[in-house]
Amino acid sequence: CMRNVSTFVAGYQLGNSVQTGVAQELTSATTILAFKYRDGVLVAGDRRATAGNMVMYDRTDKVLEIDRHSVMAIAGVPATAYEMVRVLEHSFKYYRRTQLQELSFEGKLRAVSKLLKENVAAALAGTGAVVPVFAGYDFEQGAAKIYFYDILGAEFEGVEYAVSGSGSPTIRGILHYVNTWGERPLAEM
Repeated sequence: CMRNVSTFVAGYQLGNSVQTGVAQELTSATTILAFKYRDGVLVAGDRRATAGNMVMYDRTDKVLEIDRHSVMAIAGVPATAYEMVRVLEHSFKYYRRTQLQELSFEGKLRAVSKLLKENVAAALAGTGAVVPVFAGYDFEQGAAKIYFYDILGAEFEGVEYAVSGSGSPTIRGILHYVNTWGERPLAEM
């Protein structure tokens, strides 16, 4: 499934002419994405950490497991995002150990939103903006779900897919195209 999306992305970037053996590396844009497919949710991200238009590091982990049932993909300032993931991981584990049950999916969503709201000053100052995609399994509804956020902590459910990062307008358009006019919708792949 990702190969089909990657091939389409490559074709889109090369002016819709996919050529074998020809690779074009983009010098800017970092992107994370999640989409529902037949067996669950696929969450992916590039591996770049950028500073302006420079790639500072090209092996960054941007999809981070919080617990066995939830992951967060990060776009934005890595230091702030990693700290948010560490806090969430600790909070979910603490809740599980003290309450002898998993935190509800709604509780997990509120925890992500709360951390983003607490980070508003740094985000508006330009030193700590994080725009994550959160995916997990909601046991109450028996379904995998995807949510994306703005820098102020507002959450939005991505019914079919969610994208964040500076490359998101292009990838959102590609996913919409594949989902709407492709051989079959993403959820059937």
